[in-house]
Amino acid sequence: MVRHPWDVQAPDAPVRLFCLPWAGGSAVFYQRAWQRDFAPDVDVRPLELPGRGIESDEKLLRRVDDLVDFLLDRLTPLLDRPYALFGHSMGALLSLELTRRLAAEGYPAPVRLFQSGSGIPGRRHRTTGRALHTLPENEFREWLRTTGGTPAAVFQNPELLDHLSPLLRADFELCDVYRERGGAPLSCPVTAIGGDADPYVPVEALSEWSEITTGPCELMVLSGGHFAFQDHLDRVRSYVAAALRTATAGLTH
Repeated sequence: MVRHPWDVQAPDAPVRLFCLPWAGGSAVFYQRAWQRDFAPDVDVRPLELPGRGIESDEKLLRRVDDLVDFLLDRLTPLLDRPYALFGHSMGALLSLELTRRLAAEGYPAPVRLFQSGSGIPGRRHRTTGRALHTLPENEFREWLRTTGGTPAAVFQNPELLDHLSPLLRADFELCDVYRERGGAPLSCPVTAIGGDADPYVPVEALSEWSEITTGPCELMVLSGGHFAFQDHLDRVRSYVAAALRTATAGLTH
């Protein structure tokens, strides 16, 4: 059964924004505040990943093509109007591959991709010395603690961390084995969003998005690390809303 998570707050909006989380993250992050702040002009639809939230009964997927298949079942019934994608880190990888698959299947291109915390997926790799998903558990948890994406409260709850660890390893395995793919360039505009002190995605990597699209590429450089967009949510959401208003000006559905 195809499920579309969360309450719909802007059913008549001229554009939809599909939001994708990072490794270990959940679409819950984009619920309520994003939907409320973008209504009534943008219909925000978080896309949940297997093994969490509304999709907690689905098995974890460790390969990008399998996960894209899963997400397409949720996304394609909602392509009755212009749409955009927002993804952070692993979510940016999924956003890119969803866009490529939709183009291959004859769907319209998104009006814009918002790619946060990511250069071209698969081009640069972390320098941990080995793939993250193969790290011993103590090293893996220490990496999670230092990277900043996991709430501090999680590390104070051993049972919760035990539950999250397999999910995180599955997501990191997906990212670790993925390599940059060729193919036809995208045709849509891209906004690359990142932190000026991100240890994993240097600012110069953000500009590389211009290499894979024939549309314009804009940079939004924020102060902060890998999750800088969370520290500047008001600014990021204002930018996204304005960009979507411009992209859909005069369009009807």
